[in-house]
Amino acid sequence: MTSGLRKAHKYIWLLLVVVVPVIMVFAIKDLDVFSSENNASQLNESKKTSIKSFENDIIKADLYESHIEIILKSTLKNSSSVVYEMNNEGNKSKVLGQLTSAGIYKFNVNSLPKGIIISDDLKKVDITKFSFKWD
Repeated sequence: MTSGLRKAHKYIWLLLVVVVPVIMVFAIKDLDVFSSENNASQLNESKKTSIKSFENDIIKADLYESHIEIILKSTLKNSSSVVYEMNNEGNKSKVLGQLTSAGIYKFNVNSLPKGIIISDDLKKVDITKFSFKWD
């Protein structure tokens, strides 16, 4: 390696040390993957009756006025499972959070969604999809 290449190599790595963390911050700033954390108000609200409910062999979901409670019955084979709100056309609209292992997850919602979609974004496969039918 010549002295010119060594100098270029040094400056490129110094630039990457600054640029890569900035890109990572912008890439993850809109993800709300920690929305399943419990607090006292959510525990009190979970004692209320749900507006709508859905259950299949993978999950049980209950819709409340301010949040959605998802009970994951067993750990999914897909490690990158993301929960989305469903829009009027039945497509993904807003990320609610991520499912990792079996357990209870609570995701805050501003308005009542039409349904939810659980999909694997890495493999681009929908795991399950259901709508809360309004009468």
